[in-house]
Amino acid sequence: MRLNHLFFGAFALLLALHKTSAGEVPTEYGSAEYNPHALIGILYDLKQDQTHHPLPMNIPAYNELIDEFLSKNWDEGVLNRFYRVSHPLYTTQIFIPLMSAGGAPAAFKVQKIVKPMFWVIHYKGQVSPPSSGEWRFWGWGEEVCSVAVNGKNVLLANWPEIKTPTVGWKSKRPPGQRAANGHLVAGDWFKLKADDIVDLDVIIGERGGGVFASFLMIEKRGDNYETFEGNPVLPIFQLARFNTPVPNNPKVAPKFAPIGPVWNAIP
Repeated sequence: MRLNHLFFGAFALLLALHKTSAGEVPTEYGSAEYNPHALIGILYDLKQDQTHHPLPMNIPAYNELIDEFLSKNWDEGVLNRFYRVSHPLYTTQIFIPLMSAGGAPAAFKVQKIVKPMFWVIHYKGQVSPPSSGEWRFWGWGEEVCSVAVNGKNVLLANWPEIKTPTVGWKSKRPPGQRAANGHLVAGDWFKLKADDIVDLDVIIGERGGGVFASFLMIEKRGDNYETFEGNPVLPIFQLARFNTPVPNNPKVAPKFAPIGPVWNAIP
């Protein structure tokens, strides 16, 4: 995403308001401190291999890589062709307001060897819903935010220029409220019981190296939500309660319901 002149002091360190027990300061991308009740995130740099040998990468190749990964049931072998940062981050939500794309390499402490373009982060874990019912994710990525449940693609909320013809997924609902430079995208409904355990995969990523944003919200069928400009104001998908700062500008992040369901992460 090309850099513009928006800088967002209130959100620059969204999670830095809270320190872990070890004193380590988390970032919007997660904490380095092990958390069995969180999603584990791995950063891949698509511009080099594991020995730091440069690899050719451009926008068409990046788009094709995303299409390949999602169409091959999230096979990590596709990503393992590239440099994989050895230490993960752990996060209980994905709500990254518009900011410099360099925030991702910095969060993983590899900013000296990973430039802020052509990267992806794969978050994964096993989760269960707080109650039985039908659920769907809403999301937006500048430039990638996609989700799979039990290996099935249920949301592709990527920048429109990122084509995934092999995947062939399309939202069944019109776009939702404004989110940074786009709009939230509704995923497919899926039905779960309260004690069901599912594999959850989320991938976010950036091509251009300017600014980046990614949001993952959750909706339960039958629940009532406030609306903003005709669209539902949804809670953030969370695995732990967190008092996320409220955005004051849709160019930074979408409005969200401050209290929502907390899903369970399975250690």
